[in-house]
Amino acid sequence: MANSFSNDTYRPAKSLAYIVMAIFGGIAVCGILKALMSVFVIASPDSRIGSGSSSEHFGIVLIGLTVLLESLLRLLVIVLFLIWLYRSFNNLSALKAKHLEFTPGWAVGWWFIPFANLVKPFQVVRELWNESDPEFDEDAVFGYAGGGTPPMIGLWWAAFLTSNIAGRIADAVFNERGGRQDAFSAVLIVASILQTAAAVLVLLIVKGVTERQEKRFEKLAATEKFVPPPPEFYQNG
Repeated sequence: MANSFSNDTYRPAKSLAYIVMAIFGGIAVCGILKALMSVFVIASPDSRIGSGSSSEHFGIVLIGLTVLLESLLRLLVIVLFLIWLYRSFNNLSALKAKHLEFTPGWAVGWWFIPFANLVKPFQVVRELWNESDPEFDEDAVFGYAGGGTPPMIGLWWAAFLTSNIAGRIADAVFNERGGRQDAFSAVLIVASILQTAAAVLVLLIVKGVTERQEKRFEKLAATEKFVPPPPEFYQNG
């Protein structure tokens, strides 16, 4: 069912997008570091969890510090990404997108609904990408109901979900008494690679949506009178 909301003012989100992209870049780096350190732990002489070896201790400490940094970045980016998502979705009305399935509020709200958040956020981002298309047919824009799924968005969502599953498996292996460090590290490598892929892909999605909206606004502004966008102050959010 289509939702309708009205917003005549386009608010550029470029500055906020750059901040979000930088944080996702940091998360991607953390994923790479975890994968490399896990390889080091696997290569250590004694790979049994709880062996007390110096190599195990060193590897676990480094991985722990990286996970701590990553957790802080994740907390920060959750807030800023959702602000960016709300602002970008709110721009769709000013950009003459019609027959939207989601409102800006639900574009954020679906992330917090159990089970629905396995599908709905993906659909939100897909709609945001499609409806930000700068190459729309201006004569048919009022009947535009969205396109298919861009491969990048499908890959991002798959990597995001599977990285979380792999991370939970890694935690379970680590908490198992007498478990082998190499088994934990092997699962952590998979989770870290998927995490890095998801972070890079969502970084590209944020960049792409922001650029597409700017181009769409410029195209519309060339043919119509628009309320000029306000000064872009992130703290006004």
